[in-house]
Amino acid sequence: AHIWCLGALLAEYPDALLVQTHRDPLRIVASVASLIATLRRIGSAEASIPEAAAEWADYLLDGLDRSVDAREDGTLPAGRVVALHFAAFMADPFATIRQVYDRLGFELGPEAEARMRAFWAANPIDKHGRHRYRFADTGLDAGELRERARRYQTYFDVPSEALP
Repeated sequence: AHIWCLGALLAEYPDALLVQTHRDPLRIVASVASLIATLRRIGSAEASIPEAAAEWADYLLDGLDRSVDAREDGTLPAGRVVALHFAAFMADPFATIRQVYDRLGFELGPEAEARMRAFWAANPIDKHGRHRYRFADTGLDAGELRERARRYQTYFDVPSEALP
């Protein structure tokens, strides 16, 4: 949520260390559009995934571009941020967490890891159901968005995923 204002964040918290997760931008757009439409349906029968996607796609892609800008212009120095891929975290969360700790110069102690593992076990990904979404429901042009996201995907080596 901070990628739109990294300069302001670091001005307020000059010693901040950040973790930025990366995922196929088209999957992000589809997920966010589905979530926003679901939340809007609480108060309106008029909410739709295509409407939410049309509103949020530009905003999300702008944020991803800003995250590249912040790296290229030095706003966010490489030593202050750890980049990780969402797929790597989902495949092996604790190996990924250990990598984050190592990169930031912290020790992941056994007690902290045990608490994390206990939380993970008590809160499986489908504990409250699954968030299911499909890019096809957004009504957006995948080729156009893929082209707009190319800079971000290239800079952070983010692979394109299969679109549900």
